[in-house]
Amino acid sequence: MDGGNLGIITLIPALSFFVFAFVTRKCILSIMLSGLMGYMFYYGPGFFMPTMDAIVDAASDWDNNYIVIICLLFGCLVQLLRQSNGATAMGNWARNYVKSQKQVLLLTWLCGIIIFIDDYLSILVTANTVLPLADEHKTPREMLCYIINTTSAPVCLIIPISAWVVFFSGIFGEQAEAAVVGSSAMEIYYHIMPYFFYPFLCVIFVLLVILGVVPKMGGIKKAYERVAAGGPLWPESSAAQNQSGELGEVLGAITDDKAKEEAAAEPHLWAFLVPMAVVIVSTIWLGDILYGVALGIFTCFITYLPTRTMSLGKFCDACYKGLEDMLFIAAVLVTSLFFRNSINLIGLPDYLIEVAAPFMNAAWLPAIAFVLIGLVCFATANIWSIPAVCTPIILPLAAATGASIPLTLGAVISAACFGAQACFYSDVTLLSASACRINNVDYAVAQLPYIGIVTAITLVMYIVAGFVMA
Repeated sequence: MDGGNLGIITLIPALSFFVFAFVTRKCILSIMLSGLMGYMFYYGPGFFMPTMDAIVDAASDWDNNYIVIICLLFGCLVQLLRQSNGATAMGNWARNYVKSQKQVLLLTWLCGIIIFIDDYLSILVTANTVLPLADEHKTPREMLCYIINTTSAPVCLIIPISAWVVFFSGIFGEQAEAAVVGSSAMEIYYHIMPYFFYPFLCVIFVLLVILGVVPKMGGIKKAYERVAAGGPLWPESSAAQNQSGELGEVLGAITDDKAKEEAAAEPHLWAFLVPMAVVIVSTIWLGDILYGVALGIFTCFITYLPTRTMSLGKFCDACYKGLEDMLFIAAVLVTSLFFRNSINLIGLPDYLIEVAAPFMNAAWLPAIAFVLIGLVCFATANIWSIPAVCTPIILPLAAATGASIPLTLGAVISAACFGAQACFYSDVTLLSASACRINNVDYAVAQLPYIGIVTAITLVMYIVAGFVMA
């Protein structure tokens, strides 16, 4: 059967995921069931063997495993920073200046702005800096996660020194139609930055939420009501992620008695700043966050052990615990690739483009591009390849209809950013939720009203700008 001929049926697996996720609150189960539906539609009764092959392919995909490895190493580094009490020392330092919940939230927002070179790095550093302070000031985890997530990818797009910038400038630089914007890939990117409506609105809107200009609503409001009533800082489904246990019980970790009896390390600011400085400098110098995190862990090893901040046993246990913390993310990343392959197999992207194509004209095209690419990114969490696939289709249409090329490229960027921030199982959403020790579905549902408002304003801006610039 030709997946391209399935028509409206291609929407069923993607829509089913949201139904399953809302009803069961089980992310991995929802992803697997929805992905399985795609293979059943495509292969019919003979779906079993192709489905098994697809699962194996998803587990062995290098691009996906690269992200999995980064997440696992992040887990190790986070636990090392926590158990060395370096993160505690950073929190103690910040505690001298932060005296209220609003100040905690402002500090979170500011950290997200300052750490702009990588979205993963922004999430890691910000969460470890503010989480203890946020708990002290009774801040719901949903609110903290919303700020951390909203100032990760959007800021990396706005301040042009990140992997996002390199990726998108490379895509745009290959398009002949984009030559009217600039003579080089980076020049094109710089010229289209004023049209990044969604990233700019995200960063401004979350600040208005913090300041109380925008009221609390939806899941965020319920989270504050839960805490005010004396409930926990996290939803019930996130309780397991906030339980402390014996490290030696994790993954069969081998620990010696000395490590078990070891007292907590005295908080030292250098135990946080030195590894994080290595991560940041290495990431900039080597151009890869994977190397940066690996060198950060190595720095912990060569500094914590000689200074007796940690014994070898405790160091290994911290790494085991970090791996355990990230196993859920690793599983979601593998299963979500299975789901994305299912969606592509039955032709969802092609169907959406085919449906939208008759409505594309100079004035409407940027807005339609934002909606179309954004929905596909949202449904598939395929934040990188969907824009790469759609740009060669959208830009010739823009040139043929006389639409503004810079505005259209800005819409592509905004759509990808929307997908990264809003999708229940995108890598940045998963990492943000994990860093805040909260279930990703609970967080994603809680932020929906804010996402909806920003998305609606963005859409109106692209419609108005499209008619003005056409």
